[in-house]
Amino acid sequence: MSSVCNKRKSSFLTRYNFRVAKKRKIGIFGGTFDPPHNGHLSLLRHVIEELSLDKVIVTVANEPWQKTSSRRITDRDHRFNMTKLLFEECDNVIVSDIEFRIGGETSTAKTLDELRLEYPTDEFWLILGLDSAVNFDTWRRPQSIVEEARIVIVNRPGFMEESVPPVLSSAVSVKGLDIDISSEKVRGMFAARGDMSGLIPNSIEIYVLQNDLYGK
Repeated sequence: MSSVCNKRKSSFLTRYNFRVAKKRKIGIFGGTFDPPHNGHLSLLRHVIEELSLDKVIVTVANEPWQKTSSRRITDRDHRFNMTKLLFEECDNVIVSDIEFRIGGETSTAKTLDELRLEYPTDEFWLILGLDSAVNFDTWRRPQSIVEEARIVIVNRPGFMEESVPPVLSSAVSVKGLDIDISSEKVRGMFAARGDMSGLIPNSIEIYVLQNDLYGK
């Protein structure tokens, strides 16, 4: 496991010997995670290192309204359990059920509102793949999101940077890793009883098979 996943940072003492709470850089990484895969893990390791993030909060979607009309979404508890398995060795990654607690259709703006109550002084960095960023202006309250968090766009092969909407003109761009893994591909491999090596950890493969999540 990469040491990036275990990096810890502490507060410091001023010359007056008062302990000062450092303003932390907290990444927010949301998704359906149906299922989570090694591409998600590699992406977060990479972004944590590139931006020196202190922590990343992974938010599992309660009801991803932009996807529910096109396909059946796996039960949220299964998706949450698998996501916890993916990041179980990463001390600075928290898998959160905050969007379950909010309830209803998942909205990043609402999620940030709630997280701000828990982290009132920290700096949020919202991590998006470029394939998500190109549709950002169709999200709910996009302007509110960019006012609440710094946006990080991780470039992915096959997508042009020019496709990003104007509301993301101030976003930070991070060069992504050339990893050809998607949740759709993983679901297809399960349905075809294909070889999952390199796509997901063994713990998630066992969980999927035990719960018969992605059969034909």
